Amino acid sequence: MKIIFKNSKLVYSFILLMSSLCISSKGAATEEVRTTKNTEKQNIVMIVIDDLRPVLGAYGDEKAYTPNIDALAKEGVTFDYAYSNVPVCGASRASMLTGLRPTKNRFIDYKAMAEKDAPNSKSLPQVLRESGYHTIGLGKIFHNAKDLATVSWSEKIQVSGMPHATMLNPDSKNYIKENAHVEWLKNGPWYETADVPDEAYPDGKVKQKALQALTRLSAEQQPFFMSVGFIRPHLPFYAPKKYYDLHPKEKFTPFFFRERPHLAPSSLRGSGEIHTYHFKDYEYNSDAFHLSSIQGYYASVSYIDALVGDIVDKIDDLGLRDNTTIMLLSDHGFQLGEHNFWTKHTLLDTSLRIPMIVSSPHAVKNQKTNALVELIDIFPTITEIANINPSIKIDGESFVDVLKQPDRVHKKQVYSRFKTGDSIITDNYIFSSYITEDNKVEEMLYDHSEDPHEINNVVNDPRYQKQAAALREQLTACITLRNCKTN
Repeated sequence: MKIIFKNSKLVYSFILLMSSLCISSKGAATEEVRTTKNTEKQNIVMIVIDDLRPVLGAYGDEKAYTPNIDALAKEGVTFDYAYSNVPVCGASRASMLTGLRPTKNRFIDYKAMAEKDAPNSKSLPQVLRESGYHTIGLGKIFHNAKDLATVSWSEKIQVSGMPHATMLNPDSKNYIKENAHVEWLKNGPWYETADVPDEAYPDGKVKQKALQALTRLSAEQQPFFMSVGFIRPHLPFYAPKKYYDLHPKEKFTPFFFRERPHLAPSSLRGSGEIHTYHFKDYEYNSDAFHLSSIQGYYASVSYIDALVGDIVDKIDDLGLRDNTTIMLLSDHGFQLGEHNFWTKHTLLDTSLRIPMIVSSPHAVKNQKTNALVELIDIFPTITEIANINPSIKIDGESFVDVLKQPDRVHKKQVYSRFKTGDSIITDNYIFSSYITEDNKVEEMLYDHSEDPHEINNVVNDPRYQKQAAALREQLTACITLRNCKTN
């Protein structure tokens, strides 16, 4: 009996068989069973991984060690061209969880809060909760855990109980960085390896809470939305030693082009976030620094991969997979030394492009899609999967059709912005426009079909004037008229 009730498809087939045998002359009764099944509420598990770029085996990265996320990809649809709307965590999450685009007046930086920037909006978990879902948040979902918390979550959001930069290697305390601009900020080194179990670091604590919550929620009749937020591979790169051992430095090489893109405007600037950490005895942006940074990032990704695997295994063990959509995504990308840039905060592909994998009874299996999607599309996609049609205005567009037919075109262009810059991204191009402090316009155009690493800004190249003019017009309409056409 235990095995039968773990397999909802088998149960459903048995019900249909008995219905056809016992009441075959009553077609309406059989139809009622089908209707009940078709309108059954899906459980949703949304895993949000901070600062994750597509360094996964499922995305063809041969240096990655991510067997669990790769296995999840084989059970669903992998989006090769998913983009963040804002390359900074607070603003990105506020935008994604309200389904609203960022503007020059809202969702600006890491301090952004949806309840302040968009006071009349509703969050995705709030809409689900109001529609009968039990909603639970674990770890980092909104950047500020208090943001829309009382209306979004059925129970108090749970976090690790530890600072995200908790050091577990005693040697790390020998490398404390005093930050002149923030008196209270005293970070340790930018990477650390410690011979500890997965559960010792904050993300391991969050994973444990997720396993406990799944066990509890599986015993209830109410459908649930559970979002799990992991910090790594966000700085600092702290992970158990066994994940560093998977990635010896010798297998990496620094990025081949460590200068600014040719003809890049002055508005293109790297992030200063990494400078808030101690570099030990390394010279910043030396080859050795690059190798240690890349190693730390990949080790952190492998660590999170293991935690994701534990969660997916628990979903399977509890017999929830047939009625649960698992969505794995990041809030934005991450630069790993390209152009000597680190972390995010730019309108380059490395900052904006994210991994996104969806495994669902609504989705085909083991398929990749080139469909352009943006994070604001998460909101309407999940509400459609949950069979909810909220009467609120959002900017995102559901991509449920792509989950069923991965070769479908979802959007012809998507949009991102960061502070004084705005971007429009198509299948081949990314065009960005910045407003400088003296109210001038600076632009970038990269041809990803010819220049995937964004080495050459061709916005003034005579060969690209037709493309630049068309993209400029579309982006201007989005900025000035809020007419952000996607098709």
